[in-house]
Amino acid sequence: MKTDNENKTKPPFTILRPCLSERGGEFNGYISLPLGHPWYGKDYDELSEVSVHGGLTYSKEEDGRWVIGFDTAHTGDHLDNWNREKVTEEAERLLDQAVTAEWWEREQEEERRIELECHEKREEGRHWYQPYTEAVPLDLWEVARAKTAQQNKDNYPCYQTTVIETAQHFSQCTDKLDAYRLYSNEDRSWLTVGIRYGMVIDDYIDVYITREVADQFNLDPLNKDN
Repeated sequence: MKTDNENKTKPPFTILRPCLSERGGEFNGYISLPLGHPWYGKDYDELSEVSVHGGLTYSKEEDGRWVIGFDTAHTGDHLDNWNREKVTEEAERLLDQAVTAEWWEREQEEERRIELECHEKREEGRHWYQPYTEAVPLDLWEVARAKTAQQNKDNYPCYQTTVIETAQHFSQCTDKLDAYRLYSNEDRSWLTVGIRYGMVIDDYIDVYITREVADQFNLDPLNKDN
């Protein structure tokens, strides 16, 4: 039996649902996307780049995932030309586009990650964890991914952002950034995560990330959260 987190992070997959139109096809086609996918939280009319039969006509959050799809109730649609096999084929074509979109964003993320790697370096003996001995280093890019997912979840449907935009926001203070995690003995619903951009004690950015979102990213280097 899959847990809620496993369901939320499962890769995109197709769904067929009966078409309720009396003169339409046999099914409508959909794909289910996990939190973190570049299309997550976007209304169907925002995804103009998607090519699918009749255009996208559905977008909604379902059980922590984002479901988008098309219907077969357009003029000329009927049971003969939009049977199960044909709708499955079209849904698979939509799925391929979703996978490609995710791959492209990952490629852009990797380019940005390479740029950020040099930001995490400090002169020897001046690393942030000297004054913060209780802090545990985190991967800066992983924090940016988690922060983006948290923002998109909290601000849906009013505002959605990308990982690259989040990283650029972090970099406004300086090119030299370090991410860290402070473990707390208190039972909190959020993590104590920060980004340090200077050597002064207040030179840091608080990053609000709930445990629900954090569970989907590598933010527990000491494996204390389970």
